[in-house]
Amino acid sequence: MTTIRLDGLRPGDEMAAAARSSLYRCLAAAFSFPTPELREAFASGQFLDELLAAAPALPFPLPADDGLRGDPTLTHEELQQEYIRLFEVGPGRPPCPLYEGTHRSGRMKIMEELVRFYEHFGLRPEAGDLPDHLCAELEFMHYLAFKEAAALHTGADSQPYRLAQRDFLRRHLSRWLPKVRQRLERLDPPRLYLSLALLAEEGCRRDVRSLESGRGKPDKQMGLCPTDEEDPSGDKLSVR
Repeated sequence: MTTIRLDGLRPGDEMAAAARSSLYRCLAAAFSFPTPELREAFASGQFLDELLAAAPALPFPLPADDGLRGDPTLTHEELQQEYIRLFEVGPGRPPCPLYEGTHRSGRMKIMEELVRFYEHFGLRPEAGDLPDHLCAELEFMHYLAFKEAAALHTGADSQPYRLAQRDFLRRHLSRWLPKVRQRLERLDPPRLYLSLALLAEEGCRRDVRSLESGRGKPDKQMGLCPTDEEDPSGDKLSVR
């Protein structure tokens, strides 16, 4: 795993945005199909060390536990088998798919809105990838937080990136990550994956609260309607 260095950034908002970018990058890597390098990062503690390195600059306490260090007795092949069992293969569909649209109603509308978010910032999923995969959504948050940090560092307008992060978390990640964690709890997963699900869910929840401290209007250029803030886990989705 490649460490994002925070050197040269000013303390405060710049460091916080860069640390949040690092958090989402780590989460996106963690929920990808495990390579030998990823397994080693878990087992050696490198993954947890990277999270802890970013933690002091985060605008909220990092909800991390020792389960993120990984089980060194779990081989690469065994970790892959667990990933497949939990997230990729099952009767009819996987027990806990990592696609937003499988945990909420109206998948086509969800994917349309995700593509609209991505394209508004000049991004698109790679060929063959679906826009509602958890890794794609986490990578998008990593990108937006990185762009916020870069804008703050150069004196450019960072508000569009900050508002986009807030709205994206409200409309997407914070709505379905609790359902991923709830399903995993019933599947006897390795402690690593349950700890990751808890970190993702709670980290996004705390990040939304932090971002809401600088309130603004949803981005009308993307044609988004206001979300129902009273029920962040609901399935209401409006796309014009």
